[in-house]
Amino acid sequence: VTVPDASHGQRVLKGLRLQAEPVTDTILEIGQRLFQVNRGALSLHSRYFEAMFFGGTRESSEHHIVIRGVDAETFQVLLEFTRTAKVLITLHNVTRLLETADFLQFERVKRMCEKFLERELHVSNCLSLMAYAQCFACPELHASALSVALTHWTELLQNDDLFVPREDVIFDTVMKWIMQDPASREDAFLDLVGQVRVTFLSLSFLDTLVKRSRCPGEKDTSARLLKKLDSCPPLSWRNVELSHCTSRSYETLYVLGGKHDKEEQELFQFQPKSGTWHLCSPLQRRNLIQYAVAAVGAGLYLYVLGGSTDEGIIPDVERLALMDSQWQNMSPMVQPVERAGAVSVGTRLYVVCGLDEKGDVYGGVQRLDMEKDIWDVISFSPLPR
Repeated sequence: VTVPDASHGQRVLKGLRLQAEPVTDTILEIGQRLFQVNRGALSLHSRYFEAMFFGGTRESSEHHIVIRGVDAETFQVLLEFTRTAKVLITLHNVTRLLETADFLQFERVKRMCEKFLERELHVSNCLSLMAYAQCFACPELHASALSVALTHWTELLQNDDLFVPREDVIFDTVMKWIMQDPASREDAFLDLVGQVRVTFLSLSFLDTLVKRSRCPGEKDTSARLLKKLDSCPPLSWRNVELSHCTSRSYETLYVLGGKHDKEEQELFQFQPKSGTWHLCSPLQRRNLIQYAVAAVGAGLYLYVLGGSTDEGIIPDVERLALMDSQWQNMSPMVQPVERAGAVSVGTRLYVVCGLDEKGDVYGGVQRLDMEKDIWDVISFSPLPR
């Protein structure tokens, strides 16, 4: 699709006049190609180049400028846009073009790409495009994708290809949607919960649901819905033959920490099912020099335990809520350790052995009750290591 930019008006005319004048005044080296450009014409369309050429930077006085991290073919498309006010957008180039336009701040081209993707929205890609829109600050695309997702809510919940770290997330999502407007949505509760694959809900999550269902009174909407589910579960929960036999959850790998003395201790998430990496919320600022930690996933949380700082070995415990990427401080361990083993079982988390403040091997097995946030030492290993 060739999209003309009808809103350019005087900017286009001025740009064309600039291009018609003494031709070019700068060479941009992008990839293996050299582009002869006019500074004024580029700056009309890009705040990136406006700042580079006229913002008092080093490049403002250079004739030959190297730009890294930009695809030459995609830049050629953007350069043509500054001359013709038209851009060729296809399914093959739209994401590359949007990302380059975002980086170089060609706002009009970015918006055109956003509109193109809005026209390509359907139930099979609405969630991935929601995430993409968040990544590149495309609010209108995000709103349109969300609208498609909500319109096809039941269909999405039925999908085997829905990527979720735990089936628990599906149940929680249904509850959150209902709780946004209980008066008009409560009648849909059992139908939507029927799409949750009950056999793949975690034991710790089921235990939490049982406790919530026992809350007294009818004023608690969440408790009332859970009591309703308990008294009249959907058919797919009662009949094993109607239950889904395949899980749609997948394991997720987190890599945290890295080099010493960085501005942030980064946290990355790898999704093996899609083969993609994502940058997550970094560890809290006070832990910039923390290392040799123990880390373990427990339900919808990632726990980071102990480790060392420049001041010594610490007992600190933090957890990341994976749903909203928020870090929380938790109760410290009984014994500060580094290089310990950690595992979660149900609603308990265990930290085994490790090195203590003196550098000696600590033989204790520390246990955290994750519901009460209380630590104790339950045993000592016969072979501490």
